[in-house]
Amino acid sequence: MNQKRRLLMQASAATVLTSLHTLASAKSDWRATRPIQLIVPGQAGGMSDIIARVFGAGAGNDLGERIVVDNRPGASGVIGSYLLSNATPDGQTLLTASSDTHTIYPHFFNNPKFRPEKHVPIATLAFVPFALAVKRNLPVNNLREFIELCKKRTISYSTWGIGTTGHAAMLAFMRSAGIPDMLHVPFTGSAPAVQALLAGQVDAMMGAIPLISTNRAQLRPLSVMSREPSAALPGTPTMAQAGLANAADSKGFWVGLMAPPSTPAAIVDAIAAEAVKVMKQAEVRQKLQGMGAQSESLGPTEFGRLITEESARWSGIARDAGVARQNI
Repeated sequence: MNQKRRLLMQASAATVLTSLHTLASAKSDWRATRPIQLIVPGQAGGMSDIIARVFGAGAGNDLGERIVVDNRPGASGVIGSYLLSNATPDGQTLLTASSDTHTIYPHFFNNPKFRPEKHVPIATLAFVPFALAVKRNLPVNNLREFIELCKKRTISYSTWGIGTTGHAAMLAFMRSAGIPDMLHVPFTGSAPAVQALLAGQVDAMMGAIPLISTNRAQLRPLSVMSREPSAALPGTPTMAQAGLANAADSKGFWVGLMAPPSTPAAIVDAIAAEAVKVMKQAEVRQKLQGMGAQSESLGPTEFGRLITEESARWSGIARDAGVARQNI
């Protein structure tokens, strides 16, 4: 009996090792057969676009083909995300997803055009803290004065669409600061949204730190939506320092890679390995840090867990803010 048991255990172990070897071979052997389409559901110049191009410039060699960025802006990121839902799950079409599309969008719209939970998480690429900035001639010098002004008259703010991180972040700030209302002016992308602020067409913007820091000479940053100061905006206090801990976010908003529904694990793992390798490169980390973003890659499992946690968080914020779901 003991002899038979030992033989069965040895056979089982051999089977497991063979299976693991097969999976490892499948992962290492996968190669793209044509240029990889990386859909960016936003305009050129936005944070997802910038991070996608940083990743695309460093990736591709181990995947067999170069990566081509394909901007598909519109409908708060829905158009590009919808395209991924209908793409062939062969690793040739990917999406630069963000908190906008996969953790906030479902809580702001009725009849969603795509199912975020059906997309396959590959890896995060970066986390991007936000900052509150105002036009230069707005009569405020700090966050306290801005909050007081918001309570006296209607202040307008730009975003890159309803249900985006800029919109949700401003709602979180308003709730924490006790501001009853502000005028939301949505645009089709973060680039035109910040241009509207530069032109004085709106009063304020809650934008990604790289966008704010790049235009700092023409804007007035008031506060960083983070628990830690940003090297890209030296001297700008955090919302936690201002006593608005509920509005501060420890890491910021994520940007990551998604694959179409039903993409095989071997393909996902191969692309995830490439993402981790690229985003760990010193020059990539330095470039993103200089803009105010943090290069960090979570693998498929950790990325999926992050999406679940973030979705629950933004669901609560949308509920508490009394968000009226939009029909699209």
